[in-house]
Amino acid sequence: MSAVTWWLIAALALAGLEMLTGTFYLLAVAAGAAFGGLAALSGVPLAAQIAIAALFSLVALGALKQWKRKQAARLPPEQSLDIGHIVVVEQWLDASRARVRHRGTQWDAELRPPLTGPLKDELRIVAQRGAVLILDLAYPRSSSSQQESPAP
Repeated sequence: MSAVTWWLIAALALAGLEMLTGTFYLLAVAAGAAFGGLAALSGVPLAAQIAIAALFSLVALGALKQWKRKQAARLPPEQSLDIGHIVVVEQWLDASRARVRHRGTQWDAELRPPLTGPLKDELRIVAQRGAVLILDLAYPRSSSSQQESPAP
């Protein structure tokens, strides 16, 4: 087989593997391999083909990193899918901390100040700080616009 064929097989294999990862990094390297194939088609020596493939891979990886950085900057800081769900308090640890059941497991939770009203057994998640859910007593319950957590 010719060098062009090997480069194109490598590009297709990397693009196929990319389908399993979904990160686009292998796709960037596959683009470099495709450029290596174009260099082989042009009759460039093997060392130059490898250099061209590596150069274009690095350029594509740099462009991908820049694109991902821009996408991350556009996202709001709070993207938790748990926000808005209702949780059931299993145990109150003190006046502002509790253990709640959510998504089939127990979580640590804190009430968001200011504390208003009596303590309830069903609260709504309004934020998340690491593995701690932040709950609100006064948050209105709206079953039509938010999904609810299933009962344990």
